[in-house]
Amino acid sequence: MPKTSECDSAYNIPGFEEADEIREAFVELADQWHAETGHLSSTTQIAMHPAYQRIIGMGQEAVPLILNDLRAKGGHWYWALSAITDASPVPLSAAGNMRAVRDAWLDWGRQRGFLGR
Repeated sequence: MPKTSECDSAYNIPGFEEADEIREAFVELADQWHAETGHLSSTTQIAMHPAYQRIIGMGQEAVPLILNDLRAKGGHWYWALSAITDASPVPLSAAGNMRAVRDAWLDWGRQRGFLGR
């Protein structure tokens, strides 16, 4: 019987396949959402998109995926993050400043271990 390397055994961790499936589902939904809402200016239309709503339905497991997508591609992920986490890390002084809103959520994610430094 061939030896199993430590790397190979990592693929046998319970839940590994599930996490991979969640990531794949997220990427597919996020790509669809970005493509179909990138031209919209209505935050309500952006947040009510079916793919966005399905991502919210993924719950806490989607939070690091959302934050990584926000960091890489931007987008109006704030409604989803607030709905899933019940957090509101954006100071009132950042209202209307999308870069400050983005940075507040990314800082929040780093502080809670959802994102690397």
